[in-house]
Amino acid sequence: PLAIERVKEKIKREGIKNVKPLLANASDTGLSDGSIDLAFLFGLRYVSDGLANVLCELHRVLKSGGTLSFEKTRGSEKDLIRDVELVGFAYSGKQGRIFLFRKTNRNGG
Repeated sequence: PLAIERVKEKIKREGIKNVKPLLANASDTGLSDGSIDLAFLFGLRYVSDGLANVLCELHRVLKSGGTLSFEKTRGSEKDLIRDVELVGFAYSGKQGRIFLFRKTNRNGG
């Protein structure tokens, strides 16, 4: 896909060595538990098996304290924040349409 190719080109152009773009099924990435620092979730307007499955998978693969960067595409901000926090993330702030969350324990810790 074009977006991944653009990211790869930018990484190469900037000489960045610690970023690996990955295109994967968002609800079943195949990644190891706690294996990534940052997940970007963009362009997601509809999820056939539900957003909760995607959020649970991202919670699983993110390291403790890892960041989920989420583009809001529809619905209320309040509902989005609530839904993401219910899975085990803490809202960290917003930059334009991008919402930032930090992975926490599912019990709020």
